[in-house]
Amino acid sequence: MVDRYYIFSYYIEINDFKILINTGFSEHVKPSTDLKTLKLFQRQDYKVYETLPSQLLKDHIHPDEIDYCIITNFASHHVGYLNAFKNATFITSNEAYHDFITQQVSNNNLQLSFLVKPDNFKDRIEFVEDFVQTDHPILGKGYKIFNNDALISYELPGAMPGQIGIMLKFKDFNIFMCSDAAWCRSNLEKNLLPTKKLLKQAHNGELFIDTHDKLIDLKLESDRQLFVIPSHCKKMDDFEKVMKILDAIK
Repeated sequence: MVDRYYIFSYYIEINDFKILINTGFSEHVKPSTDLKTLKLFQRQDYKVYETLPSQLLKDHIHPDEIDYCIITNFASHHVGYLNAFKNATFITSNEAYHDFITQQVSNNNLQLSFLVKPDNFKDRIEFVEDFVQTDHPILGKGYKIFNNDALISYELPGAMPGQIGIMLKFKDFNIFMCSDAAWCRSNLEKNLLPTKKLLKQAHNGELFIDTHDKLIDLKLESDRQLFVIPSHCKKMDDFEKVMKILDAIK
């Protein structure tokens, strides 16, 4: 029996901009992934059942229409289709970008970068730090993307260099796209951390645990309904519920 591992890209529209949050897992990942990384994800099914561009086309959205791709970190399953969006500007953190571009992320991503990175990548980057700064009592420093109060990035240090999460604010609830599989709702409720081995292989295990604790506090102390949705996970906590809510407010 094959264990399925779900990897998401999220499509949103704000101020007439067509925006993707991460570009997901692609057919380029497996041949470019080193043995060490394959061992980390040895229970995953590496088959790509449908490409991200084809899924968008089913919803009558051509990849060339995408205005922005927000990259929460440069792990291989976040950047698989960077070069599919010819007209998009890429928004990420300064630290994440420079770690990626100076070939410090990992051998896995170095190999992948040659397959997915557009030729004019450097000319199409914007940094979240260039937007208006805001502060959250638990998450700390954030940036209002497009200077919009409804779309805010927050630093989530530990798992990957320069990793960010994206807060979407609606009238009656918030959705926090936290970008790491360890931070699905059930893991936060049970205070379940990754294995010691995975924490050791994280960019900074101590900061990873600090971020984990902050997200628990965020969930407990939120004054409105809050859904924490990872970009990749084996558990589908709240996903269908969130989709139904979003469909209802279209």
